[in-house]
Amino acid sequence: MNLSVCLLTRDDEARLPRVLESVAGVADEVIVADTGSSDGTAALARKSGACVVDVAWDDDFAQGRNQALAAAGGDWILWLNPDEEFDSASRPALASSLGQAEALAWFVRVREFPRSDLSSYTETVQPRLFRNRRDVQFRGRLHPYFEPPLEELAQKHALKLGIAAVCIRHHAYLSTLTDDKLRWAVRLLEKELRDRPGQLHYLIEYGRTLLNLNDARGHEILAQAATQVLQAAAAPAAPTPTVGELIEYVFTAPEASTNPLSYEQAKELVWRWFPATPPVLWALASAEFRAGRFADAIPLLERLIQIGATGHYDRAAAFEPNILGGLAWQNLGICYTRLGDLDRAEYCFSRLLSLPGFQDQGRRHYTWVQGQRQKA
Repeated sequence: MNLSVCLLTRDDEARLPRVLESVAGVADEVIVADTGSSDGTAALARKSGACVVDVAWDDDFAQGRNQALAAAGGDWILWLNPDEEFDSASRPALASSLGQAEALAWFVRVREFPRSDLSSYTETVQPRLFRNRRDVQFRGRLHPYFEPPLEELAQKHALKLGIAAVCIRHHAYLSTLTDDKLRWAVRLLEKELRDRPGQLHYLIEYGRTLLNLNDARGHEILAQAATQVLQAAAAPAAPTPTVGELIEYVFTAPEASTNPLSYEQAKELVWRWFPATPPVLWALASAEFRAGRFADAIPLLERLIQIGATGHYDRAAAFEPNILGGLAWQNLGICYTRLGDLDRAEYCFSRLLSLPGFQDQGRRHYTWVQGQRQKA
């Protein structure tokens, strides 16, 4: 089976060598769909042997991706982004996955490194490896998705979806977004919602992005999204994983917010829809902590530690890894301190002593607890 590795680029000259080197000897061809780079991206890609497709950029990532797919000649597509690389240890798993005739697509593990030091990461699972078929296409101006959905295509053609032991490294995903990038995202989101109004996922992202620009219209947009969520509140699962971001907003929204989703309703949805979604659990724990409800924050922090230790957490979106470790232990210890339970607080702070980046805080808190014991 032949493999086409596809990328969408723009001014990625500095990042391109790493991703191209990672697929050397893996890809039968590399398709670089370039959306108008002003640097040496296209020349570097051609020099490496990649096929460069010039894309006329129209504020539409799906359109660019689909042009890359149209140029691909392989039986299978592996989609990568310029800030990623293929993990060479995954070569046997990749070969095995490509050889399974009953498969339409594979979800692969994307290791999300929030910083450049690679000391910690979390994982998401994304459908990046799929058959090169005319009916496998992207839609969406920003953060494209498959349309028709892969699940629908798999059922239609009696094929299967699976999770492959293939790994991609995504570098520095928590890099700071500038106002220019946020305004650019707003433009694409507004066009997407004009194209296909009412999409809950994009409404939530649009509202959150506006608020990141200190644009108060974001509250109104998120109120519209919350109305949709309330209509689906009885469902066993969230209508889209992005609802978690709306719930996080509810826990931090100003009193003047007109959002119809109340704090208590959002709290109930956390345990029903997002019991293993770290950023949502963290947002609720933080809200309870700020309100002085330390006893209510404790089970949330303990839950974060538990799913971090077992690895059984929701892999739909990336997040700060330390909320499953050092930050959770530190705040759990503070909660027990506020409740006067020095034994449990001491244990929590002792755990920090062995965690990189938290030893100083651990020693400081641990010493304080010892001092309180001496006073007692």
